[in-house]
Amino acid sequence: MSTNPEIMFLGSECNHPACYLHDFLPFSCPACHQSFCQPHFLPSQHSCTAPLPPSMVDRIAPTCPMCSEIVPFPKSMDPNEAVEQHILGGTCTGFQGGEERKKAEVKRRRDAGEVCWRKTCGKVLVVKMKCDTCQHMFCPTHRRPNAHSCTNQTPSPGSSSSGLVTPQLHVPNPSRPAGKSAMSRLLPPSMQPPAGASAKPSLPAKTAPSPKPLPATVVQNSEPATTGGTGQKMDARAAAAAAALKRAGQDVKVPFVKSTTQKRTKAEIDSQMKALKARHDKGLLTKAEQVKYAELVGEKEASRRSGGNGEKGKDKDCIIA
Repeated sequence: MSTNPEIMFLGSECNHPACYLHDFLPFSCPACHQSFCQPHFLPSQHSCTAPLPPSMVDRIAPTCPMCSEIVPFPKSMDPNEAVEQHILGGTCTGFQGGEERKKAEVKRRRDAGEVCWRKTCGKVLVVKMKCDTCQHMFCPTHRRPNAHSCTNQTPSPGSSSSGLVTPQLHVPNPSRPAGKSAMSRLLPPSMQPPAGASAKPSLPAKTAPSPKPLPATVVQNSEPATTGGTGQKMDARAAAAAAALKRAGQDVKVPFVKSTTQKRTKAEIDSQMKALKARHDKGLLTKAEQVKYAELVGEKEASRRSGGNGEKGKDKDCIIA
């Protein structure tokens, strides 16, 4: 490959003994100040014997022997002199009253805008940023009001108390027929009163004589519904609907109103019967269990024939074996 002598005056050759590459953008060694290429310009890469400049020599910050605090010092100062100034300055916490004087000095620097105003930060401010709300100086990280918990934040016009709208409850008029329609939704269609029946017991009934009433079932709530369960709420609603129909002059039969004890007893009997039936299908019943299973089947059949609380559907409850 031929070289063009017209551009060889640009740059210089690398002074490394094994390189001599003509570099158009040479690097200068900071110790011996000779020209090198990029892979060989560091003192450790070309075995430089010249002393390193002070800027490249490692500096170790001294530690105060009284409070074990690292004492910063400029390059032109002796480390021992920096430690002496730190001790004589009165801010060393190793002496009595030093901690209070140190807090006062930090507060003075914060008020003067030398460090960030936030208490947990304390960065020296090179680029000062002033908060428009509290007028204090902060670093770029804590310059926003929500970043330094600004105490002088003014509420926006949209969040003022005058703009709040208090919702008002709409209380329906009890004289309207809305209560009657709500009561009719609580009961099945077979138990709803006729359309011409009146809910006021004081008015005499002028309609045609009603058909033969069905025998009423007395609703006894042995346990008050205070636990807030769904079944107890239904019992209370059904009992209230039955009482309303009774006041209207209608005979009501509420077969689905049961106490908690009755529900628990029925659930235990059904679960026991399912367990015995499962064992009966597998042929695992003993003589005593066969007698018990026959009694339960007979009681359920007798209850179904007498129009009791027997259920036609199949339950899907758990089986207690």
